[in-house]
Amino acid sequence: MTLNISAPSTSARERVYQALKQGSATRPELAKRTGLSGVAVITAVEELQQARLAALEDTPLPGSRGRPATQVRLLLEEARITALDLGGAQVSTGAFNLLGERLGSALHGPPQQQISEDPAQNVAWLADLLQRQGQAHQSVIGVLGRVDPETRRVTSRPLKLQDHPLEQELSERLGWPVRVENDANLSAWHHWKVLNLRPSDPLVFLNFSFNIGLGMVLGGQVYSGARGAAGEIQYAADPNRTNPTEMMGLRLLGHLQWLSPNGSTADVALMGHQGHRAAQRALQRFNQDLAVHLTSVMAVLAPRVLVLQDVPLASELLRDEVRFTFAELGFDTRVMISPLGPMAGLVSAGVYGVKVLERTRLGL
Repeated sequence: MTLNISAPSTSARERVYQALKQGSATRPELAKRTGLSGVAVITAVEELQQARLAALEDTPLPGSRGRPATQVRLLLEEARITALDLGGAQVSTGAFNLLGERLGSALHGPPQQQISEDPAQNVAWLADLLQRQGQAHQSVIGVLGRVDPETRRVTSRPLKLQDHPLEQELSERLGWPVRVENDANLSAWHHWKVLNLRPSDPLVFLNFSFNIGLGMVLGGQVYSGARGAAGEIQYAADPNRTNPTEMMGLRLLGHLQWLSPNGSTADVALMGHQGHRAAQRALQRFNQDLAVHLTSVMAVLAPRVLVLQDVPLASELLRDEVRFTFAELGFDTRVMISPLGPMAGLVSAGVYGVKVLERTRLGL
C-alpha cells in the first residue's frame, strides 16, 4: 500500500463502515443511510465485526418495555493509532482513535537537539518515543527524507539513515505495524482531503519550519516520485552527495541560519517580531527568495491551492509575499495558511494512520 490513498469506497462493508462514522445505528437505519438492502447490511456488519471495526450492543429504547434495539457501533477500543512528527520546530507525538480524534499529544523539544550522529541511536530514540505512547494497533512517523515506494526503505539525512529498513525494524521492536512517510507528503494528502478538493484540483503543501519540504497532490494522488523524494527539497539528495535541490534548500535556509544556526524559521520570526532588524531583513530575503522559487512550481502545476505550514509569526509574512509575487505574474492559485494549526503535521500523520489501519482491516 502506498500513500496514494484516493480511490472511493465502493464495497458494501466500506459504505456501512463510513456510515457508522456518523454515529451508531440499527441495521435498518444503516440500510437507509447507505441505500443498501437489509441482507447486504447484515453481511457487511458481520464482516466489520470480523475485522474488529464494529460491534453490536443492545440499547433499550426510551420508554420501551420490549426487546432492546440492537445497535451497531464503531469498535473504537480496538483501534488505537499513535503518531510521531519530526517535521516541525519541535518533535510531537500523539494518539488517535478511528474517528481521527486526538486522544492526547506531547511535545519533546527541537529535533536537532535530540538526534544523534549514530543511526542506531536514532532508531532506538524513535522506538522509545512510540513505546512511551503505549500499545497501538498502527503507528505512523512523518520524517524529513524520502521513503522508497517500492522497497519501503528510508533515506533521511537528519536521522543519518541511508536506504534503511526503518518500518520493518520498528515494527519488529514494538510488536505492531509502523508506517513511515515523508512529512510534507502526509500534510499534502491530509489538506487535500480536508479542503474537499476534486481529483482535477492539484494541491501543493509547503513545509518551512527548519527544512524545506514540498508535498504535492496531483490527480487526486500524492506524487512521491520514483524513489520517494518528491516531498523534499533540502533532504531529497543522497546523504553522501550533493545535488541542486539540496543546494537550493541550503541557500534558502542560509538566509536564516546565520542568525540562528540551530533554530527554526519561527525562532528568526520571533526575533524579528521583537524588533531585531537583522532578523527582519533575513526573513524578508528568505520570503522573497522562496516566493520566486515557488513560481516555477506554480507555472508547471497550476495548483488550485498552495497551503503554507502554520509557523508562528512567519506564515502570514510568507503568505503575503507569495500572494504579491503570484499576483504580479497573473497566477490565480489560492494561497492559504494551514487551517489545522501548528500541530498539523502530527494530526496528518495520525489521520493517515487511521486510513492505513482501516484499509488493512477492510482488506483493501
